[in-house]
Amino acid sequence: MSSHRTTFRLRRFSTNLVLVSFVVSAVSGVVLFLRPEGSLARWIGWTVIGLDKKHWESVHLTFVTVFLLASLTHVWVNRASLVASVRRRSAAIGSAAGTLLPSRELAAALVLAALVFSGTVVEWQPFSSLMALRTSMKDGVLVTLTPPPESDADRLTLAEACERAAITEQEAVRNARARGIEIRDASVSLADLAREHRVSPEAVYRAIRGDDPPRAVSPQAVIPRP
Repeated sequence: MSSHRTTFRLRRFSTNLVLVSFVVSAVSGVVLFLRPEGSLARWIGWTVIGLDKKHWESVHLTFVTVFLLASLTHVWVNRASLVASVRRRSAAIGSAAGTLLPSRELAAALVLAALVFSGTVVEWQPFSSLMALRTSMKDGVLVTLTPPPESDADRLTLAEACERAAITEQEAVRNARARGIEIRDASVSLADLAREHRVSPEAVYRAIRGDDPPRAVSPQAVIPRP
């Protein structure tokens, strides 16, 4: 009767951890490439599978670190095989001159890496197009309906947002109520209203300006005063 293996094998563990951390790092890197920059991500309430920009940055940084540590562990536990491989290659190509020349594959990889590095720095095609795409993503060209009136606009209070939109507070409350957003205090921020109604600060700003179609006709709304 065969018995199940119960010994924990560090070599297999490190190999699997390298693979898993690489995949997560690659996926989070793509997500961060596509994200809007800075406060714009907060403005539109940008998330992917429920995680916002801050979460994805934390995930990426953590798993890149795990990938590096797992890779070092993988090299360490396989050091004997790696050293033996280097010695065999040295014996095979060292010959009388005693030199250790790089393989054609390594040389080609180094040349390609140098070309990519140079092309990125001097903005050759297609590297310049890739950076232009990143700039478009960063500026929110594809995901923003209404640009924020200023940096960190999600932190504006209703009164400040009304000033930027050139409307009165009463108009803003009336417009927002017609679009399903109740506002009871002019000192509340767009971010707080967005969290309360589970929408983005951009959606709140569009609502107070009356940009979106109203949900229903609402009566006159007046901001209560203390």
